[in-house]
Amino acid sequence: MRIVIKHIADLYSGIYVNTSSSRGSAVHYLQVRHWDKEKRWANDIKPELREENRLHKNYLQLGDILLATKGFDPFAVLYDGRYAPAIASSVFTVLHIKDKNKVLPAYLHWYLNHPATTRKLTTASKGTSIPLITRDVIEQLEVPVPSLEKQRIITQVQHMQQQAIKLRTRINQLNEAILNFNLLQTANR
Repeated sequence: MRIVIKHIADLYSGIYVNTSSSRGSAVHYLQVRHWDKEKRWANDIKPELREENRLHKNYLQLGDILLATKGFDPFAVLYDGRYAPAIASSVFTVLHIKDKNKVLPAYLHWYLNHPATTRKLTTASKGTSIPLITRDVIEQLEVPVPSLEKQRIITQVQHMQQQAIKLRTRINQLNEAILNFNLLQTANR
């Protein structure tokens, strides 16, 4: 079964906050710079904003998906609550799953980061200097929605694939270090 995103998630835009006028140490203001090239959280993100009543309605909830909709590299991240309270910057569109008994946040996160989906989103983006993926494009994006069990399996396999990539990278680094050590030993004999 395929369902358009607007039927499975509520969407809202991240907000722009002038960090110089709301300088503080209570609220995390999540921006693209808080993720590395592999879309992993940067270490030790510090709160940048002071607590304000106007920000409360924008606080991220566990399981929200932040979709980078401005720029040349659309990507999705799953908010896991490690930095709370937090709000998303205006670079992101936030997707909040309506019914987690039908669609798992981790599954939608996986689907939005799938290369075929990012190609679709990139192709549909508007603008030349700073591409923008519009809300309409996101809302009308069709998502295959298998059973919850299949969603869990897909996300587990994807997680194992990421772990395997990390292990292969580490093995390659160690093999290179061994080779370099052996070559240096050979040169010094």
